[in-house]
Amino acid sequence: MNTILSGEVSRILQPLHKYRRIVVFVSGLHILAGLLPPYLMGLLIDDLYPYPGESSAYIYIIGTIVGLLLVCLFLDWLQGYLWADLINRGAGIVRSFFFSNVLHKNYKFFQEHPVGDINNKVINDSYIYVQSKLVMMPTLLLNLLHIIVIFGFLLVLNVYMKLMTIAFSLMFFAAYSQINKHLRKSAVKEREAFSTLISEANETLTGIDTIQLYAAENHSAGYFEKLVDKYEHRLSKLKYWQTLSKAATNTITSIIPVAAIMAGIFYLVGGGDITVGNIIAFYYFLPRLKEPIKALTDFNIDIQNAKAVEERLEELLTKEVREQAQLEEIDKIDELEFKNLGFGYPDGETVLSGLNVKLRRGDALAITGPSGAGKSTMMRLLKRQVAPSEGEIAINGKNYVDIDPASYIERIAVLPQDVFIFDSTLHDNISFGRKRPEKRIRDAAKLSAIDHFSMDDNALGLSGGERQRVGLARALASDYDVLILDEPTSNLDNETECVIIENLREVQRETNCIMIVVTHSANILEKLCTKHLELSKH
Repeated sequence: MNTILSGEVSRILQPLHKYRRIVVFVSGLHILAGLLPPYLMGLLIDDLYPYPGESSAYIYIIGTIVGLLLVCLFLDWLQGYLWADLINRGAGIVRSFFFSNVLHKNYKFFQEHPVGDINNKVINDSYIYVQSKLVMMPTLLLNLLHIIVIFGFLLVLNVYMKLMTIAFSLMFFAAYSQINKHLRKSAVKEREAFSTLISEANETLTGIDTIQLYAAENHSAGYFEKLVDKYEHRLSKLKYWQTLSKAATNTITSIIPVAAIMAGIFYLVGGGDITVGNIIAFYYFLPRLKEPIKALTDFNIDIQNAKAVEERLEELLTKEVREQAQLEEIDKIDELEFKNLGFGYPDGETVLSGLNVKLRRGDALAITGPSGAGKSTMMRLLKRQVAPSEGEIAINGKNYVDIDPASYIERIAVLPQDVFIFDSTLHDNISFGRKRPEKRIRDAAKLSAIDHFSMDDNALGLSGGERQRVGLARALASDYDVLILDEPTSNLDNETECVIIENLREVQRETNCIMIVVTHSANILEKLCTKHLELSKH
């Protein structure tokens, strides 16, 4: 298996290793407890055979059988539930890990990979991989132990029994029907939680552009983790009833050889010419070989499935090529400069070339040009979503590749042309996962002419122009030194545009920030910006 992926997953699953040892112990105990009854029963019957008149001995045997069956039922259910719960917990940890990694991938990754495929890897492939990491080797060892112990017991046995009965099993069917009622209810709730989980993943990845522009990856990953926890709870309850149902089924199956043993005892008491003890034990042992042998035959299939998903999961890992310790940290941006800046796609298409501009605090730059001239690309370059093909971007006189991105990316607030709105209140859409002072959020809403709405209203019902103003409020509520606005008034009427421009002028005076405005508006060029950069399409 891949060393990097295996090592990372093993690291994050480390807290579950103690729990896994407990589960393995319970499983081993279940194997031994399940194999002791036939052997002990044979010994008890053979020891009691010379004293057929002692009815109390038979009562003791029956009580012992019933008691051991109940113990096996409990251990069968417990080990099954614990394995399912272990995988469930591990899947939650690994899914959150990969989802967080995906949110930190560069913008190019999302251009090359369909969202549905990414979600399938995060949700389904990671689950299969967790099973391989947590279950495969312990299961292999436990099944080998199971077979070895059975053959160890069989060494002392030499007879076979043909009589079977299914008496005494009806009581289990009544309990089984009740279990299935709860199982169906839990299945419905689990599917609902799963659907919510998938919807949130799709919504978040659809809005990855905005999330990365606002450096909100950790917030989105945290919210996804909460939904994962909710789904894990529903899934855990479902597994509870599934494993209990399976245990009940196994117990019903076990009734057949037990009833056969009872029939053999009474046949012996009636004068039948058979050897009881060893025959009963032998008959009970043989069916027990079926399960471990089948598990071992499936082992190779499980390995191949794990290898297949491993290759798919590997590309979700975030690979850092620069040591953070070597990068300088800054606490503010006073100067921004594009030096012979250029950007082109791998297919050879050039978007920007030979761009030179220098901005200091208080400057307001208007960028104009036709569609495809690279206006939006400049934003992605600043936010490190893509890297320059030529030239450099300097922050405070230093190439920004030598500066720790975490120390300055959040100092750049952005209003993208397409504003991502998620299913929550207007307040939450403005704060966007950040703990902002309430006054700042309300001031930002006022400056964006969106304050006539209640902060508790759901933002999904807003119009295009209103969504644009929510995006502006989101940017203005941030802590920033650089404010980038992509067509901030394109969906607004003339009157609202004038209000927004005046408010932005006030923001510029108060914050003394560097403002970059991508626009086609004559009003913005005339009333807001002090510098103008015209881009041409290559």
